[in-house]
Amino acid sequence: MRIKLHIVCFLLLLVGWAGKVNAQNISIYAGRSTSLYDGRFYPALFGEKVIPAFVTLDAKIGWADNSSSPFASLCKHPEVGIGFQFDGLRGVKAVNGPGMGNIYSLYGYFDRPVLQFGGFSLGYSVEMGLGFMFNRRYDPVKNPWNVLISSPVNAHISLGIQAQYAFLKRYDVGLGFFFNHHSNGAITFPNYGINSFELALRVGMKTSRSKEDKVLEPEDDGFRRRFQFAVQVSGGIMSNEANYFKRLEEDGTWVNDRYSKFSFQANALYRYHRTQASGLGFDLFVTPFYEKIAESDGQGLKYDPVSCGIALLHEMSYRDFSVMVGLGYYLHHNDGLEQPQVLYQHITVKYYFPKLADMYLGIVMKAHRFRAAESVQLCVGKRF
Repeated sequence: MRIKLHIVCFLLLLVGWAGKVNAQNISIYAGRSTSLYDGRFYPALFGEKVIPAFVTLDAKIGWADNSSSPFASLCKHPEVGIGFQFDGLRGVKAVNGPGMGNIYSLYGYFDRPVLQFGGFSLGYSVEMGLGFMFNRRYDPVKNPWNVLISSPVNAHISLGIQAQYAFLKRYDVGLGFFFNHHSNGAITFPNYGINSFELALRVGMKTSRSKEDKVLEPEDDGFRRRFQFAVQVSGGIMSNEANYFKRLEEDGTWVNDRYSKFSFQANALYRYHRTQASGLGFDLFVTPFYEKIAESDGQGLKYDPVSCGIALLHEMSYRDFSVMVGLGYYLHHNDGLEQPQVLYQHITVKYYFPKLADMYLGIVMKAHRFRAAESVQLCVGKRF
């Protein structure tokens, strides 16, 4: 009851703050999420044929891009802003222990309408931020059954589609369907993560608009179709999963030894639209602790420090911000991580600095099987 009261107070403060900073839109979502079935821990965690469902609550404050940027006009004046999400996982019980704790997420979002007619609109939403779990995390003694979340801070990623209808000048209602993911990117094990589908009802309110909020005519920035090339280096830290399981099995201790992980990428994209580009990339992955993996997994195999692959890439841009997704095929892969896998996936969120010769900074998350995060790295690159 105390937690629910805190959430209500926080939402009221958020709405009050939105008014002070002249936010144009305030939205509240209330819904229900259903966890995706995953054979790695079902049914041992929750029970035979049990797929948990839990309550979700979101509050968003945003600003519509009504500027003269051609991006604003092409994307039908999308909304950007910040949001808060509550995932009520505390009520999800494990068969042999207390189970999960609630997740509280803060994130930035991008909502773009695709179809608009009359008061109706249909579009998509992208959210990226951090999720926090303050209690009921994994503990080998107190809560050994929560193999999904073991760190207090995790990544929050959400992709969704949403429809809404403006029934009054300043108010609208709608329905959203989202895929939500929480994971720490293999920085701490266990790290199975949480994947869920969320169905939510939305109530939105538009605040009074100022003269500056008026939609401006788009300017021509001289866009032309062209090839673009880029090189990128990235690095981060990750745990040795093999050593984690070895220590857990031998003496029951929860040990996460962390090591460096590096990557290099060269790509060629064809930009056929201001917001869209597609192409190919060559990836080189360096795992300096490959010998430690061999020592820990007990299979008697020899691994290599370098893996490489080629990936299909697609980049979606808005102004100087972009999200690039890649589906890769290993040309060589023998580093001991996620063996044997021939496919890999990565998503890169980056921000370009045109005044610095199109240099960019970003975050890269690499995964296998479209669900198991291998690593999270910071990247720096240059576009030509």
